[in-house]
Amino acid sequence: MLHDMEKDLGLEGLTKAEKSILSAIKTIQSSTEADAFVSSADIQKHGLCVGLPAPTFFRALAALLERKMIVLPEGRAKGLYRLSHAFDAG
Repeated sequence: MLHDMEKDLGLEGLTKAEKSILSAIKTIQSSTEADAFVSSADIQKHGLCVGLPAPTFFRALAALLERKMIVLPEGRAKGLYRLSHAFDAG
């Protein structure tokens, strides 16, 4: 059942680190403005991500960007992220 839910939400095939980052961003965003960008430092400090080694964390961020599940502000190459509108709508 959990596998079916992950598939429905588009989370199938994500690593634990990627799921942790998505959940952390969603949690942080829920306490700010809906379209607010979240700093990578704040994501790393979140309880779901605090134990992730830096290389794993940044590799997972890059994978989520590639999958277009998270986005950067226009003109930025790194540092601030939010869930993409297409992904957050689900």
